[in-house]
Formats: sequence, structure tokens, C-alpha cells
Amino acid sequence: MEPQALQIIETQPDDTILLNEEALRNILTQDEIRDRYVAVISITGAFRGGKSFLLNFLLRYLKIKYLEKRNVTDWLTPEDGPLKGFSWAAGSKRHTSGIMMWPQVFLTTLPTEEKVAIFLLDTQGSFDNQTTMDDCAKIFALSTLISSVQIYNVMRTIRQYDLTHIQCFGGFGNLLTNGESAPFQNFTFLVRDWACPYEHPYGDIGGAAMLEQIFSSKNPEIQEQVINIKSLFNETNCFLMPYPGRTVDASNTFNGSLDDIDESFLDNVSDFVTLLLSPENLVLKTVNGVKLKAEDFMCYITEYCNILKDGDLPKMETIFKATIEAHHKAALMQALKIYKKNMDVDVKYSPRSSNETELFKKHTTNKIKTIDYYTKIKKMGDPHIFDKYLIRLKNEVETEHKRYRVLNDERKRKLEQTKKRMEEAQRMAGARASSSGLSQLNTAEKVGIAASVIGGVAVLAFGASKLFSSSRGNND
Repeated sequence: MEPQALQIIETQPDDTILLNEEALRNILTQDEIRDRYVAVISITGAFRGGKSFLLNFLLRYLKIKYLEKRNVTDWLTPEDGPLKGFSWAAGSKRHTSGIMMWPQVFLTTLPTEEKVAIFLLDTQGSFDNQTTMDDCAKIFALSTLISSVQIYNVMRTIRQYDLTHIQCFGGFGNLLTNGESAPFQNFTFLVRDWACPYEHPYGDIGGAAMLEQIFSSKNPEIQEQVINIKSLFNETNCFLMPYPGRTVDASNTFNGSLDDIDESFLDNVSDFVTLLLSPENLVLKTVNGVKLKAEDFMCYITEYCNILKDGDLPKMETIFKATIEAHHKAALMQALKIYKKNMDVDVKYSPRSSNETELFKKHTTNKIKTIDYYTKIKKMGDPHIFDKYLIRLKNEVETEHKRYRVLNDERKRKLEQTKKRMEEAQRMAGARASSSGLSQLNTAEKVGIAASVIGGVAVLAFGASKLFSSSRGNND
């Protein structure tokens, strides 16, 4: 059965959002995923813009490159069948709701030897007649907060209202990083159905030229928006994509067959996907310069959903506080893992038990290592939050210490029981050997012993008769 995109965030009729925490946790905490760094590619933009359709090209590349381990020099061939994956449909109605995640996670190792898990996100389209502006802003905000690459899908050109849509993050950059660096990694304008290749050619080169033209505008409003974008993202790119063809755009029978897609579109989408997803181009998710692992990623999504779940869009200060909370919670979890890993070696998997003094020494040594790890993390925001999680970490360590004491006592009890059973077995074996020694002799040995006994008895009887005869003579 083919996998289906999983809805991890739902928009509710009362303008609230709901996180499918259990489903998300089942993906992010798998043993082969939880300790990997994450690269999260999200796509957002106006509804009915072909976002889900485009994601299926990314999905095909990921499957061929990272699951099937095939050559991706020519990865778009009809022999692999029609496009599948994220659901899309022709027409004028919204198709995706909330935020969808592809349940298959693609694993790779970068040239830097870093182990990475790659995630794909599809988001609800903006500006339809079913969604409020607040809902649009929340979905855009959330997908940008949790992604390492945000693809902003626009039709035909970049307009001023596209720049305005990003304005909801105004001022967040300075809050999050104290002005030292941009809080987010990569923002890519993907211009669909670009119709003027004679002005700017298709692809990233033409996109860079268009972006430079917009960013150098003399319009004061646009200048302000450009400053805002540059303060938010480490890197801003643009890619110009041609029209995919009438069959894709205007037919309700299109089934994803590559034969129905214009060759020019296929050539350029191949370049675009490779620029995003080849190992040397992957962008790892970071917060304040710290790379996130899958287990940490869960903390951030949960915190952001908690503050965005109500009907009103929160202030930037609230989002900033949630980021700080998630940052320290993730650091606490990683530090606690160090303590548990070391204590597992010293206690849980040790062939012998420890006395109270030895166990306390192991606990103290590993506690120091754990707290040292936490105190070396990059500081963010209010130092009181750092201290709050440090106290919580110490309490968690003490709770774990009690658990390891129980494990050690159980190990000691089992070892003592085993020792007693062995001693009892040895004692009983010795007793059996003493009581059944004759039965263990062979036939010749038994005959010899019997003859000796009979001979001894005969000698005793002869001696006794002589003594009796002598006594009788003397009496006579």
C-alpha cells in the first residue's frame, strides 16, 4: 500500500489549530531517526498554485536518491511511472488543509559525516474564500518557524503583496538573535508559469536577476519589506519555472504522467529539485545557530503550536519566548540522555553490582558531565529560563539516580540468589557423592571389596572358635 501524507496540524472552524502530537512523535522518535539532524523543506503560497504537484517531484528524487540508492543523473523518466505521493486535484477549490508531512523520512549522511533525516511539508494555500487572514498568517508563520527551507510559491511574478505576506515576522529576527544573525536559513521564491524568459531566463540565474531588480526598487514600502526579509533569512533565492503545459493546467484527467508535461518544465524542475536536495545542498534546521536533531525538533513544534493554537495571532515576543522554552527543553533532554547513557553502561549493563559508595560515585561523576553539557549550550533570552531548566535537569537526574539504585539493588539481589543457589548445588553434589560412593564403583571393585569383607569375617570367626576352644580346655 502506498504511503499517504499525514496531517500533523489541523485548522479548526473556530480559528484554532490542533497538533496531531501522537502521529508526529511516532515519526520523530523512531530509533533510526531521533538522533539525526533534520532538513525540513516546506512549501507555502496562494491556494491552487500547484504546491502539492511540485512536492511530488521532490518526493520522486528523494525516493530514487536516498531509498533506492539509484543514479540521479537522469531521474525524471516515464519508465518510473506517473508522479505519486502528495494528493493534488484540478479545479478552483482548496485541496490541502493545515500542514501535511510525508510519513517516509529519507536518511543520508552528508559529506561532513553528519547523519541527516529529510522531511517534506505541504501547507494549506493562502487567500482562499474559506480561510481568514489570521489563519493564513498562522500557517505561514508555523511552517516558516519549523522549516530549514521555505519555498514560497507565487504565480507568474513576485508582487508587492507577496512581500507583505512575509511582514508578519517583522522584528522577530532582532528578538531571536539579538541582531547578530538572521533567525531562519533559506527562503526561496518559486515563480511558477514565468512567461518572460527573454527578460530573465528560466532557473536560478534568471531568478537572481529578478530578485536583484525587486530588491533595488526605489519604492519606500518595498525597501522596508526588503530590509525585513534580509533580517529574517540567511539566504534569499529565486527560481523561475516555466508553464507545465495545458494538460497539467486545464485537464481534470491528468494523472501525473511525465509524458503529459512540457519538456521545458521537466528540465527546469529537475534543476530546481537537485539544487534543493542533493547532499551538498541540504540545509539543516538550526535555531540561534544550533543544529536541531529530530527529538529536539519535536520540542519546537509542540511549543510553537501551543502559542499559535488560540484564535489570535500571538505577538512576536510570545513566539520568541516559545523558541527560548523549546531551546532549553531540547538542551535538557540531550543532557539527560548523556546521564542515562553513561549510567546504563555503569549500572544497567554492568556484569556486577555496586555498593552504595561506588554507586554514588558513579552518579556524581555522570551528573557533573550532564550539567557541564547543559551549561555549555548557547544561551538565549532571559537567564531565569536557563536557571529554571537547570533546576529541572538536576531534579530529573536525581529521579533517574533513584531508578538506577533500584536497578542496582535488584542486580545485587539476583547475584546473591544465584550465589546461594550455586553453593547449595555444590553442597548437595558433595553429599550425594559421599552417600552413593559404593554405587559408583565398577564390578571388579565391588567383588574385591566383598571378598575382603568375607575374608575378614572368616578370619574373625576362626579366631573366635580357637578362643572358645581354648577357653573350654582351660575350664575343663
